[in-house]
Amino acid sequence: MKNKNGFVSFIIEYLKEKEEEIKSSQKKQFTFFMLGFILSYLILTGITYLIPEIFFDLLTGLGAKSLLQLQGLEVMEFIGENYQMLIAGKTIIISWLCSGVLEIIILISAMLASFGISWKKKFIGIIFAVLVGYVFNLLRVWTTINIILTQNVQTIEFAHDFLFRAVLFVYIIVFYVAWFHFSVRKENAK
Repeated sequence: MKNKNGFVSFIIEYLKEKEEEIKSSQKKQFTFFMLGFILSYLILTGITYLIPEIFFDLLTGLGAKSLLQLQGLEVMEFIGENYQMLIAGKTIIISWLCSGVLEIIILISAMLASFGISWKKKFIGIIFAVLVGYVFNLLRVWTTINIILTQNVQTIEFAHDFLFRAVLFVYIIVFYVAWFHFSVRKENAK
């Protein structure tokens, strides 16, 4: 048992030394951030592909359906290749891209690749990123559906294709910057 603990301690010390070496150079920080981001993104995307897409469609669709019913709308649902809803004669299709999973993966990848932040703070940040990302995306989908039900085709296309995709990326940036600022400030206060 002593050898095992000695080896673990050796690895931890080695990683701490390497992290300090990386922190001393902005080029190294950028390089390792990008490598960590890409590796994290590929691993998380791979894990996500092991889960059937319909799971994410249902998670988003059922959440949106609940909000629409709270609003007083009658919603009929169909589950096939995607989650579909029929509302006021209009068919709404919720696909994997509507789920916000890709954006959450991007955010988590950036958080995992960040230097100078403890794993505990990364883990707590990731939990909040997933929860806030899901709620934020659900509100985005609900808003999009309301626009589909009340607006003309040009407004619908603009809102769906540009505005709400851009809003998700603003969410990523704002959440990451706030998390990073808070985490680094707390780390430096130690």
